[in-house]
Amino acid sequence: MRQSDHQLVMAAFEGDLGAAEFEELQRRLKAEPELLALYREHALLHHSLTEEFEGRHSIGEAVPPVSRGPRWLLPVIAVAVIGAASFGAWKFTHREDSARIASGTPADKAEVLLELRADGPGITLLEDRFDSGEMSTGRRPSQGASHWRLERGSPQIRAGHLEGSGFETYFYIPKDGLSVARPVMLVTVQTMAGGDKPFHSPGWSGISLYQDGYEVCFFGDSYGPEWTWSLDVKRSLVPLMPAKNVTGPRTMTLLYDRRDGRVELHEGDRPGNSPLVHSKILPGMNFDQIRIGASEESSLALAWIRVRVLEEEARNNR
Repeated sequence: MRQSDHQLVMAAFEGDLGAAEFEELQRRLKAEPELLALYREHALLHHSLTEEFEGRHSIGEAVPPVSRGPRWLLPVIAVAVIGAASFGAWKFTHREDSARIASGTPADKAEVLLELRADGPGITLLEDRFDSGEMSTGRRPSQGASHWRLERGSPQIRAGHLEGSGFETYFYIPKDGLSVARPVMLVTVQTMAGGDKPFHSPGWSGISLYQDGYEVCFFGDSYGPEWTWSLDVKRSLVPLMPAKNVTGPRTMTLLYDRRDGRVELHEGDRPGNSPLVHSKILPGMNFDQIRIGASEESSLALAWIRVRVLEEEARNNR
């Protein structure tokens, strides 16, 4: 390895890379096994530090403010992201093979399984159609045991949908909603055209799932210049983009299977056999909060949201 490569990796861990340098590092990690191996060594050394840092951000009595700013700007954030960079980069370049190995089924079989997941028995943890009322702390959805908690901004409900910029609102979902008996979660949203600012922007706009105060995954328009829907999973090096850009108002469904940690983003109100993007996170997650929001540069216009968990027999009775 060249000395400049060692310096490049050290600069990444110190948070000293600019946007262009960060993108170049991503490209090289995918193309150069030796550089990826060096990166892996540094990632393993920093893994324990990452865990300690994140352990200090337990939710406690209040949700910490969350932003999706550039990961290379703050050294601490850079350490947290890079702590598993080698795993994220490997996953990014091998995700198609990984999906085939994990499923162990041909495409037509996978389609049947996913259809059964979506149509099988289960329970609805949250459903809200933003066609009336106002979005404020205390708003109760049509289905759900909790209420919305507005942490930032002033989103408005108008013309049959919610819209706003620079806002974040959270909803508690039962932590035992996902379980051995109900292992599959579907989060479906319908976005609309609307808002004073665009959905796609250098900022972020979309939906996040949390466990114990940690943001585990996000889907929508991720931070950065890419003009597309994407999936951003915790510890991934970069947001995962579809092969071709998918833009504008859409109905989207996020699928998480706690048995194998599979997470997929599908277009439509139910999953099919061809997700736009997919990845893996930890199996056995028990999400307890969902957030909808947008940065100051972006806007989110949302007609409705539904969170549902499916029972095991939805997969067994095939």
